[in-house]
Amino acid sequence: MENVGGVEQPKRIVVIFYVLAAIAVGVFFERILALVFSYARVNDVAVLGDWTLSTIIGFGLAIVLAVALWRIPKTQEVSLEVALELRRVTWPSLRETRAATVAVIVASTIAAVILGVFDFVWSWLSSKVY
Repeated sequence: MENVGGVEQPKRIVVIFYVLAAIAVGVFFERILALVFSYARVNDVAVLGDWTLSTIIGFGLAIVLAVALWRIPKTQEVSLEVALELRRVTWPSLRETRAATVAVIVASTIAAVILGVFDFVWSWLSSKVY
């Protein structure tokens, strides 16, 4: 981590995020381009081994997009601030997470039972009236 103005900057984490986001967006673009090529009846030929034209264009666009976003100073600043804030967050322990999960499951089950009883009673009343 770099130290800028007495504040640690989690640049490595942000760069890793941009790389992973570029991969995800590249897969998305590849699928979209393959779909467009199939609808346009354009042959999606293999260019480099198993890499088709849609793969190369999709990942190329994703890399250009990631680099362009990284080079915008405001985007880079906001990304670093978000990563820094995520480092400052106090995350719950495993025990707290399990307790909260159990509480949500119990509350959901109780609500489902109550709604089921209401539904049963309302349907019984409706069958008597109609």
